[in-house]
Amino acid sequence: MDVQATSGLVLCGGASQRMGRDKARIELNGRPLLAHAVDVLDALGVPVRLACGAAPRYAEFGRELVLDDVAGAGPLAGLTAGLEAAAGAGERWLAVLACDMPRASADVLRRLLERARAEDLDACLAGVERGSQPAYAVYHTRCAVPARAALEAGERRLIAFHGALRVGVLPLERDAATALNVNTPDELARVAAGGAA
Repeated sequence: MDVQATSGLVLCGGASQRMGRDKARIELNGRPLLAHAVDVLDALGVPVRLACGAAPRYAEFGRELVLDDVAGAGPLAGLTAGLEAAAGAGERWLAVLACDMPRASADVLRRLLERARAEDLDACLAGVERGSQPAYAVYHTRCAVPARAALEAGERRLIAFHGALRVGVLPLERDAATALNVNTPDELARVAAGGAA
């Protein structure tokens, strides 16, 4: 992996409404969910930024924070901020991971990046039976412009700008469990007990 051309972004700016408290700080196996996500991206050997919402938080993790400039605009605002920061730093690729995916794998992100580069894609998303995961994906920093346009048009979804892009999906098959995300206390309890959410 060309670490000079790639960085990582943890999406951790959500309101965690379904969980009822800040998901990023919830502990699983004795560590905050955000720490798990940072570890996965650290394993790629790239700089890691935190898309923490409209106000600074999580400074204790010692990572560069990127702030939404459209408050309450959902995950697209965090991705846009991350893409723009990466582009401004001269990076070409951004590995993206939501903070609520405690089983995510650095190996999957490497494979996503390899496929995106090999096929000259704008983005490559992890694919599971229930669909693709735009928050477990890699994006070329040229996506910053269409992402910004979608955000300014009032969109909030991560896939809102994908229509005109070359987007690939990598079926995870045996690695499908790595795409699990945890949104509610019940899901967290099941994952903590070793089951599927």
